[in-house]
Amino acid sequence: MKTMSSEIKKVFTRVREAQVQLQGMINSQDWVDEARKYAKRQGKEVKKLFGSDVAKVKKFLEKERKELERFQKQIPGEVKKIQKFVNSQKKEFEKLLGQVGKMGLSKKKTRKPSTLKAKAKKNGSATKKKSASSVSATGGSSEMSASL
Repeated sequence: MKTMSSEIKKVFTRVREAQVQLQGMINSQDWVDEARKYAKRQGKEVKKLFGSDVAKVKKFLEKERKELERFQKQIPGEVKKIQKFVNSQKKEFEKLLGQVGKMGLSKKKTRKPSTLKAKAKKNGSATKKKSASSVSATGGSSEMSASL
Protein backbone atom coordinates (compact mmCIF):
# COMPACT_ATOMS: atom_id res chain seq x y z
CA MET A 1 0.00 0.00 0.00
CA LYS A 2 2.81 2.29 0.82
CA THR A 3 4.33 1.69 -2.59
CA MET A 4 1.08 2.65 -4.31
CA SER A 5 0.73 5.83 -2.38
CA SER A 6 4.32 6.80 -3.18
CA GLU A 7 3.70 6.17 -6.89
CA ILE A 8 0.52 8.22 -6.75
CA LYS A 9 2.41 11.04 -5.07
CA LYS A 10 5.01 10.94 -7.87
CA VAL A 11 2.30 11.18 -10.54
CA PHE A 12 0.63 14.07 -8.72
CA THR A 13 3.89 15.95 -8.47
CA ARG A 14 4.57 15.49 -12.19
CA VAL A 15 1.08 16.71 -13.05
CA ARG A 16 1.55 19.79 -10.81
CA GLU A 17 4.89 20.56 -12.45
CA ALA A 18 3.37 20.26 -15.93
CA GLN A 19 0.49 22.46 -14.83
CA VAL A 20 2.88 25.10 -13.53
CA GLN A 21 4.83 25.03 -16.81
CA LEU A 22 1.60 25.34 -18.80
CA GLN A 23 0.41 28.24 -16.67
CA GLY A 24 3.76 29.95 -17.12
CA MET A 25 3.62 29.52 -20.91
CA ILE A 26 0.07 30.81 -21.10
CA ASN A 27 0.86 33.80 -18.92
CA SER A 28 4.08 34.68 -20.69
CA GLN A 29 2.58 34.63 -24.26
CA ASP A 30 5.93 33.42 -25.60
CA TRP A 31 4.33 30.47 -27.28
CA VAL A 32 1.98 32.79 -29.17
CA ASP A 33 4.95 34.72 -30.53
CA GLU A 34 6.66 31.46 -31.46
CA ALA A 35 3.53 30.28 -33.25
CA ARG A 36 3.30 33.56 -35.18
CA LYS A 37 6.92 33.34 -36.23
CA TYR A 38 6.44 29.75 -37.35
CA ALA A 39 3.30 30.67 -39.31
CA LYS A 40 5.12 33.55 -41.04
CA ARG A 41 7.97 31.28 -42.05
CA GLN A 42 5.57 28.69 -43.39
CA GLY A 43 3.61 31.40 -45.22
CA LYS A 44 6.77 32.62 -46.92
CA GLU A 45 7.59 29.08 -48.01
CA VAL A 46 4.10 28.61 -49.43
CA LYS A 47 4.33 31.93 -51.29
CA LYS A 48 7.65 30.85 -52.79
CA LEU A 49 6.12 27.58 -53.95
CA PHE A 50 3.00 29.12 -55.46
CA GLY A 51 4.44 32.46 -56.57
CA SER A 52 5.62 31.28 -59.97
CA ASP A 53 2.43 29.32 -60.57
CA VAL A 54 0.28 32.31 -59.67
CA ALA A 55 2.22 34.48 -62.10
CA LYS A 56 1.69 31.93 -64.87
CA VAL A 57 -2.03 31.76 -64.14
CA LYS A 58 -2.28 35.57 -64.20
CA LYS A 59 -0.53 35.72 -67.59
CA PHE A 60 -2.82 33.03 -68.99
CA LEU A 61 -5.96 34.76 -67.71
CA GLU A 62 -4.84 38.10 -69.12
CA LYS A 63 -4.20 36.55 -72.53
CA GLU A 64 -7.60 34.84 -72.51
CA ARG A 65 -9.31 38.08 -71.46
CA LYS A 66 -7.77 39.92 -74.41
CA GLU A 67 -8.92 37.22 -76.83
CA LEU A 68 -12.44 37.30 -75.42
CA GLU A 69 -12.58 41.07 -75.79
CA ARG A 70 -11.44 40.73 -79.41
CA PHE A 71 -14.16 38.14 -80.09
CA GLN A 72 -16.77 40.33 -78.43
CA LYS A 73 -15.84 43.17 -80.77
CA GLN A 74 -16.21 40.87 -83.81
CA ILE A 75 -19.61 39.47 -82.87
CA PRO A 76 -21.82 42.38 -84.08
CA GLY A 77 -20.14 42.40 -87.50
CA GLU A 78 -20.53 38.65 -87.85
CA VAL A 79 -24.20 38.86 -86.88
CA LYS A 80 -24.78 41.48 -89.59
CA LYS A 81 -23.05 39.28 -92.18
CA ILE A 82 -25.23 36.32 -91.23
CA GLN A 83 -28.38 38.45 -91.39
CA LYS A 84 -27.49 39.68 -94.89
CA PHE A 85 -26.77 36.14 -96.02
CA VAL A 86 -30.04 34.81 -94.61
CA ASN A 87 -32.02 37.62 -96.18
CA SER A 88 -30.44 37.05 -99.59
CA GLN A 89 -31.09 33.31 -99.34
CA LYS A 90 -34.67 34.02 -98.35
CA LYS A 91 -35.19 36.23 -101.40
CA GLU A 92 -33.65 33.65 -103.72
CA PHE A 93 -35.79 30.91 -102.19
CA GLU A 94 -38.93 33.00 -102.65
CA LYS A 95 -38.00 33.60 -106.31
CA LEU A 96 -37.48 29.88 -106.84
CA LEU A 97 -40.80 29.07 -105.19
CA GLY A 98 -42.51 31.59 -107.46
CA GLN A 99 -40.90 30.05 -110.55
CA VAL A 100 -41.80 26.55 -109.45
CA GLY A 101 -45.37 27.63 -108.80
CA LYS A 102 -45.64 29.21 -112.27
CA MET A 103 -44.12 26.13 -113.90
CA GLY A 104 -46.44 23.86 -111.98
CA LEU A 105 -49.52 25.75 -113.18
CA SER A 106 -48.37 25.79 -116.78
CA LYS A 107 -47.55 22.06 -116.72
CA LYS A 108 -50.95 21.20 -115.30
CA LYS A 109 -52.67 23.01 -118.16
CA THR A 110 -50.60 21.28 -120.81
CA ARG A 111 -50.64 17.88 -119.22
CA LYS A 112 -54.37 17.24 -119.43
CA PRO A 113 -54.62 16.86 -123.19
CA SER A 114 -51.33 15.05 -123.49
CA THR A 115 -52.21 12.61 -120.74
CA LEU A 116 -55.49 11.75 -122.45
CA LYS A 117 -53.70 11.07 -125.70
CA ALA A 118 -51.13 8.93 -123.96
CA LYS A 119 -53.81 6.91 -122.24
CA ALA A 120 -55.60 6.35 -125.51
CA LYS A 121 -52.40 5.23 -127.19
CA LYS A 122 -51.66 2.80 -124.38
CA ASN A 123 -55.15 1.32 -124.50
CA GLY A 124 -55.11 0.95 -128.28
CA SER A 125 -51.71 -0.71 -128.43
CA ALA A 126 -52.63 -3.09 -125.64
CA THR A 127 -55.69 -4.37 -127.50
CA LYS A 128 -53.69 -4.94 -130.68
CA LYS A 129 -51.10 -6.97 -128.84
CA LYS A 130 -53.75 -9.11 -127.24
CA SER A 131 -55.42 -9.93 -130.52
CA ALA A 132 -52.14 -10.84 -132.16
CA SER A 133 -51.19 -13.10 -129.32
CA SER A 134 -54.56 -14.79 -129.34
CA VAL A 135 -54.20 -15.55 -133.05
CA SER A 136 -50.84 -17.15 -132.63
CA ALA A 137 -51.93 -19.14 -129.65
CA THR A 138 -55.07 -20.60 -131.28
CA GLY A 139 -53.76 -20.71 -134.78
CA GLY A 140 -57.23 -20.06 -136.25
CA SER A 141 -57.74 -17.76 -139.20
CA SER A 142 -61.35 -16.94 -138.25
CA GLU A 143 -60.23 -15.05 -135.23
CA MET A 144 -57.72 -13.21 -137.27
CA SER A 145 -60.28 -12.06 -139.76
CA ALA A 146 -62.61 -11.03 -136.95
CA SER A 147 -60.00 -8.78 -135.36
CA LEU A 148 -59.26 -7.10 -138.70
